[in-house]
Amino acid sequence: MCDIETGGTRPDHAPILQIAAVKFNLAEKTVDTTSMFDRCLLIPPGRYWDESTRQWWGEQKRSILQDIYPRMEDPRTVMQAFADWAGYSPIQPLRFWAKPTSFDFSFVASYFTDFEIMNPFHFRFATDMNSYIRGMAGDSSLPTFKTDFVGDAHNAIYDTINQIDAVFKATEHFKS
Repeated sequence: MCDIETGGTRPDHAPILQIAAVKFNLAEKTVDTTSMFDRCLLIPPGRYWDESTRQWWGEQKRSILQDIYPRMEDPRTVMQAFADWAGYSPIQPLRFWAKPTSFDFSFVASYFTDFEIMNPFHFRFATDMNSYIRGMAGDSSLPTFKTDFVGDAHNAIYDTINQIDAVFKATEHFKS
């Protein structure tokens, strides 16, 4: 599962501020707690804040951005580390999970392209968390499946862990 925090909603120019990912096994309902990815990125040339998103961040819990800024690193280094962490598997493609994939995957893919790093994820193997849960429920109009949130919302690592928890609980809840 992957989650990002950004400075805007357009992957063609807005920056990724934080990227977090956690490996999990849906069949076994296990999470790899020994190897979580959680890094923050400096804003590269050509990327810039959307003013509406900057205002939105100003309304959020201050400590979240206060945690991100001092941890910011060279974005190329972070993206290469993310690709290496994910790994490349021609035999068994990696599944990119997110909520929603249309947002997170687009940003991540654009950064891999910008820095000429091979993307370890293929769009054919991207799974949207909400679509998965709605499919399990057999109801495309189902609202977002809610669980008790632990940690700070809009901190990508907490969002990622909570999204995995929602997938596990929804899978159990809607099991046939």
